[in-house]
Parts: sequence; structure tokens; C-alpha cells
Amino acid sequence: MINIVVVSHSARLAQGVEELARQMMSSNGCRLALAAGVDDEQNPIGTDAIKVMEAIESVADASGIVVLMDLGSALLSAETALELLDPEIAERVTLCSAPLVEGTLAAVVTANAGGTLEQVLAEARGALQAKQAQLGDNSASDAPETPSVPLDDANSVSWQVLNPHGLHARPAARLAEVLAPFDAELVLEKAGRGVNPRSVSQLALLQVGYGDTVRLFARGPQAAEALAAFAALSAQHFGETISEPQTSLAGVAVKESAVSGPLCRVEKVWPAVIARQITPDDVAAEQQRLQQAIRRTLTDLEQLAERTEQLIGQSQAGIFQAHAMLLDDEDLQQAATAKIAQHLCSAEQALAQELEQIAADYRALDDAYLQARELDVRDILRRALSHLQQQSLPQLTLNQPAILVMDEILPSEVVLLERQHILGICLSSGNALSHAAILAKAMGIPMLVGLGTPLNSISDGQKATLDSAQGVLQLAS
Repeated sequence: MINIVVVSHSARLAQGVEELARQMMSSNGCRLALAAGVDDEQNPIGTDAIKVMEAIESVADASGIVVLMDLGSALLSAETALELLDPEIAERVTLCSAPLVEGTLAAVVTANAGGTLEQVLAEARGALQAKQAQLGDNSASDAPETPSVPLDDANSVSWQVLNPHGLHARPAARLAEVLAPFDAELVLEKAGRGVNPRSVSQLALLQVGYGDTVRLFARGPQAAEALAAFAALSAQHFGETISEPQTSLAGVAVKESAVSGPLCRVEKVWPAVIARQITPDDVAAEQQRLQQAIRRTLTDLEQLAERTEQLIGQSQAGIFQAHAMLLDDEDLQQAATAKIAQHLCSAEQALAQELEQIAADYRALDDAYLQARELDVRDILRRALSHLQQQSLPQLTLNQPAILVMDEILPSEVVLLERQHILGICLSSGNALSHAAILAKAMGIPMLVGLGTPLNSISDGQKATLDSAQGVLQLAS
């Protein structure tokens, strides 16, 4: 972990920088401390070496501490603080010459995403490049080398940016953070120019505005996962809420915050992963089974995307387009095909092992948004297994309007619901950041997740009130 210290003559200035920086942070990947102003009510402007030392000590539980300063005497105070510090802490401190505001934002985003000390310093020092480039400042230091476009042997996905202000600081920071964990070489391209999408400074250089189309190229072990994460984040407009283009006039909509009705428990059916040994003579046939199941699953996902676009909109349809992109990845298919030949196992076993590893990789990430994507991977696996075993997946249908009760619900199950019979959804587990929850919200379905094991004791048909605003399921006595 790399932590950041801001040294400023003005406490108000430092607090403003902190406020901006925290808008760029969606997790606890780094800590930020301030050392600003002096304790003199009549003359509060100044810096204090003791304050700087204490600020550094407060974030010293890191492998590196980067200190950014505003004016000359702030540097002097920071240098004095280094002399006062315990040598073991002082050797982990780097004073950075980057501009205070831009440099702090770039440093925080990179550190928050798990960047190394060298990466944090490089981002901070390069933070003015986008402004210099936009203003035509020829005296600017050499811009970083931009990657070639397209990458050889790379897969890609494109998106038209609909954010009113384009990829400004906040959505750019979110994109950089989401892409940071993946073991893949990435290039984001606009109009033939490519940049490193893990760098907020380089994203700013790309100057992506409303209506621009960007394309992410990826190659490497986790290229498919990176592309899927990009597609999913794009469908959510990079973490911003935007208004869909108005295509018709409507009256006043009233969103229900509470619904009452009978509870209906539905148990999920998961196709079994058939464990069986095959002979070398069976390998080609088993590999063909796998490819057929993948093609049929991709057809399902295309139909799900079309249904979602009709029901809710194009943005949410991108969820299933991302599913298809992950499954259609050449590396994934080659790995599963090779596993059949190397281990003489069934197609079910080979595909399940590959997709379950991807799901586990998502669960192991620090980012809660990305962790929730593991449900998407299991959704894909369930559908592919059903095709391998030539079993139709049961659709969630209710005989009368009721509150659906389950352990968890998959994104594909949500969009296939008969909305008129679904009063609400209650899950004993689930994740509020999952695409299942996002789709339910877009469909206007009240949902509660994480109700725990007590939900298992409810009786089918029991009356209840689901208050999604309060996060409560009230059972009738």
C-alpha cells in the first residue's frame, strides 16, 4: 500500500484537495493525511514541520508514503520533518514535485488501485500533461509514450460514451481502478490514438467527450475478464447516473417503496457437473460437445440482450453482451478444450473448472463492484452446463402475484421474470452491487438481499410486507 500526505499553507485548500481526492476513491486502497496551516488564529497561513511529521506517522503503516506540497516553505517543512522522523519511517517517504491538486488526485487514484511507488510517482508527476496538451503548451515535458493501436492478436470491445461530461476525472478514475487488477496488456483507443487506461493522466490526454466512441484492446491471461469488466462498467456509464435519451412522453411515475403479498419460495436448479473419465478416442467428440454448448449459450446470451434492451434499455443489455464476450474468449475456449485432452475429463468438468477459477478470481479482488461479477460467471456456467446435458433451465414462474423468495437470483433469471406476477424479491444471500440487483432495480422490482438464514424458515404462502426503502421484510403474524 502507498499512502499520501498533503502539505499546504492553507487548511481550507488542503481540505478541498482531500474532498476532491475522496471522490476518486471507491475503496480503501490507500490512506490520505493532511498537514496544513499553523495553529495561529490571527495568521493561520503557513506550514509546520511537526504537523508534517505527525501526518506522515499517522499513515506509516504502508510500504511507501508520498508527500505532495504547495509552495516553497512547505518543501522546507517536509524536509525538516524527514529529519525528525524515525529513520525506518523516513526511508519510506518520497517528497514529490508534482502540482498539489492534480498530482494528489492522480496519486490517490493510482495508489487506491494498488499501484507501486514508482507508478504513483509517475502518475503524480505527469498530472499536468493533459492540461498542457489541451492548451498547446509546447514547453511541456515529453508526453509519455503511447501504446500502439491496435495491439497484435488482441480482442477488443467498443462503447459510445454517453456521460454528459465525457470521461472526466471521476469516471476516468473509476475506469482506471476497475481495470487495475487484471493480468493483461490494455490499450484504450479513440480516433486512432491509444493510451494506457490504468493511468488517469493518460485517460485525460485522450479527451473523451460525450458521444465519442472508445475501444478497449486487451491481450494476456486475463484479457477476457478485463474486457468483460470494461463492458459491464461501460453499461453502468462508468459509475455515473445519466438520463436516457427521451424518446416519448409519459405521465408522472410513482415508484413503490413497499409491497405486500404472499411469499413464494423457489429453489434454484443447478445442472450437475458430470465427473467421468473418457478415453483418448472420445476426446474429439467431447471437444465437439463443448463447442456446440458454447455456441448455443452464446445464442441464448444474444437473445437475453435483445430481451433486456426491449424491456429496459440498451445500457442494461450490455450486461449480457459482456457475458457473451467472456464466454467467446479464445483463450478460455482453448484452455477448456486442452483440459479435455490432457486430463481425459468431460466437457462439463473442463468448462466448470475454467469458469469457476474466473469466478474465484473475481471474488478475490478487493473491489466490491468487481467481486459481484462472480455471479455473472456462474450464470454463464449454469446455462452452458444445461446445454451440455441437453436440459432446459426451468423458468421462474408464479401462479399468482407474490414476493419471490430465493437464496440468490442470477441476472438471466431476473430479465426472464413475468413482471406482472413479481411483487418483489427477497434473497437470503445476494449482493446489492450484482447485475441481478441492478436489473431488478431497472425493472422496478423491489428487492432485499442478505436477509440470511432466517429467511429459510418462512412458510410458502405466508403474508408479508417488503419495504425496500427501509430494507425490511415484515412477516404477518
